[in-house]
Amino acid sequence: MSVLALHKRLQEKGVSVNLKSLYRLAGSQALQKFDARIVKPICLVLGIGLSELISLEKPELSLLKLDPVTQARITNLLDKNNQGTITKREGAELERLVDKAERISLHSARALVEYRRRRADRTEGTGMGLKHRPGKESEAAIPA
Repeated sequence: MSVLALHKRLQEKGVSVNLKSLYRLAGSQALQKFDARIVKPICLVLGIGLSELISLEKPELSLLKLDPVTQARITNLLDKNNQGTITKREGAELERLVDKAERISLHSARALVEYRRRRADRTEGTGMGLKHRPGKESEAAIPA
């Protein structure tokens, strides 16, 4: 069913829904939130349950870390560097490994910031979860 056809059927049932809201709900982009007062009539008109229309997904947290062998090698090379016994070849290897460790740390830091941002959004009512606002019967949210 097209968005325009759904809009027409909702109007026939006496439900006034903003056409832009319907297009937003029909889009492929993940929603942060939706108004249950809009979704319920949509489900009724389409003859489906809420679970057929919406799926809630937990955001993934992908943290990377150095493998134990690489970590041990960095420690060994750092010890040699501190003792002044590191060779040029080992120094170059240490630099490569430290760069790798920094990239991994940066990736994990970004993932944690994004995860915390989503959790903060959720508690403020703009992410996953439920929030009651004055003037609205109920509003539920879907994660990004």
